[in-house]
Parts: sequence; C-alpha cells; structure tokens
Amino acid sequence: MHGGRFLEYAKTGKKFIDFSASINPYGLDSNLKKILTDSISTLEHYPNGDYSEINDIISKKHNVDIDDIYLGNGANSIIFRLFQTFKKGINICIPVPSFESYRLASESIDANLIYYNMPNLHISEDIFDILSDDIDILVLTNPNNPTGFIVENKLLHKIIKYCKQKDIFVLLDECFLEFVENGENYSMCNKLSTFENIAILRSLTKLYAFPGLRFGYLLTHNNTVMKKLKKLTPSWDINTLALEAAKYSLTQNMYSVIKSIQKEKTVLAHKLEDLGIVTFNSMANFLLCKYKKNLSKELLTYGIIVRDCSDFIGLDDTYFRVAVKTEAENKILVDTIHKILRG
Repeated sequence: MHGGRFLEYAKTGKKFIDFSASINPYGLDSNLKKILTDSISTLEHYPNGDYSEINDIISKKHNVDIDDIYLGNGANSIIFRLFQTFKKGINICIPVPSFESYRLASESIDANLIYYNMPNLHISEDIFDILSDDIDILVLTNPNNPTGFIVENKLLHKIIKYCKQKDIFVLLDECFLEFVENGENYSMCNKLSTFENIAILRSLTKLYAFPGLRFGYLLTHNNTVMKKLKKLTPSWDINTLALEAAKYSLTQNMYSVIKSIQKEKTVLAHKLEDLGIVTFNSMANFLLCKYKKNLSKELLTYGIIVRDCSDFIGLDDTYFRVAVKTEAENKILVDTIHKILRG
C-alpha cells in the first residue's frame, strides 16, 4: 500500500481529491510548465550524461563538495541502489512506523530487519539499547513519515556520532525537510565531511510538485559508497525533462509556499480536532490522524483518498494520513468527515 494512487482510482471515471500523496498543493510552477513544454523536443535525444550544471547548483545549495553528490531517478530508487552497495544478509535497523520502501529495499538484499518501535512515535534515548555492534545500517527519517516528527538536533548528532563509533552506516532521509519552516536548521548536510558514515537523501518531486518526473539525490562523503553507487548506475538514468525541472526548481525560493502550507496545516489540524480526530504534531506537510474507527474506506466512497496507515508497523486501520492541500480542498475533507461522523 502507498499514497499517490490518484491515477489508479481515476480509471473508474469518478472524481477524486487525493490527500494520500504529500505533494505541494499549489501544483507545478507556471514558469516550470513553460520550460517543460519548450523542452519537449529534447525527448528526441539521449540525456546529456554531464550533470555538472545541476551538481554545481546542489553543491552551492547545501555547501557540499560536488564529489559528494549522487543523482538518481527519484529518492525511492536511490534507497534501493544504496542498499545494493552493501553485502547481502546485513542487519538493518528501521525505526517504526516508517516508509515502507526501506523494508522493501532491505529485502532486495536479503537483509535481516531489526525494528525499533518508537515510544510515543518519537525516537528517544532508548534507541541506543538496540544499536549493537551487529547493526550495519540505521535508517532515520527526518521528518518521519508518517508522523511528521523531527529528531531533536542534539539527540540526532549523538546517534550519528555513536553509530560512527560502532561502524554503523546511517541513511538519513531528509526528503520532507523541504516543507519544514527553516528546515535547513535541522539538516545534517553541514556535518557531511565530519561523518563519513552518513548519507543524506533528498527529493525535489514533492515540494516542486512533479512526482511523475522522478528526481532525487544523495549526499555522502563516503568515497567507498559513492564509487559503488556509480558502478551500479546505468547511462541516461535521469530523463531530460527531469533534469530541466530540477535545474529550475533548485534555484527557486519556496519560503512563501512553505509558510502557506504550514498555515493551512495548523487550520486543518484544529478543525479535525474539533471533530474528535486526534492529530499528531507534524512538522511536515501532512498530518497523521487517528479516530476510533476506520475512516479511510468511508472517505473513499465520497471521492476522497487518504493514506490508510494500517500497513505501517505499529499502527492500525484507525490511523490515516492526510496531506495538507488548498484551503478549499481542506474544507471539503473536513465537511465530508463531519458528514460521515453525523451518520
């Protein structure tokens, strides 16, 4: 199960509003639409394998060395490829609940999974109890999906430092950090050269609203991992339109968009709470919600897709996740839930 199944549901001919995919609700930038339209003719040619221009933009954005940048066809594919740089049968620790692709990527290399059940859905000091010498990789998502919680900076630094001592490699997924106000204050990009045991995952497709194009990147100062990643990468891995979208997007100031989404999230959370829905204090652009019964299936009958969280380890079908959308769309969600609860 996953979010973002709008096209799948739309095949029925019924109209839907998709709250399951946590994408910028204001859609593609109009300038980017024009750039993509004007670039259609580039599809007649193979992509240029020289990514120097886009690598330079990423390097300046995060103040990292160009040699520490790895581009990929979406963050999801990078996770799989990163795990493939490690030998089969390793031990991977995943805090749960968490994004399902970590498990799937782990299974692709026959890894042994060790789950850390986060107390109160937060990472806390007791994570050190599970980080033994046997662990090879620790996956940390900051903010977490589906909770939207962020690991406090001091604790995060302590975990990574401890993992370095234990020779544990850390995949730090910061894909949703783009939606957090002043999100770069929570990033570990400035610690990249200090900790060669970390790789930081980023995605553009959510904030800039082009998940159908696929573009992500990984930052790591670990030369061994980087060399292996490049050996696993086929030619023309990123299509020409995705490259154009990335080059434009990486130079945009999204502060006002982020602020608007966060404002709408606060309003939406209050309205859901007023209906008796428990909402968790997410720092991202989505809300994990809980009610005393499953609302996901009933909402679907009204043409509203939410992310049923019953397949997340540690959650059940009383949990669902909603993306923050426009004021008008959020109102439809609230009004529909109100209608369902009234019976």
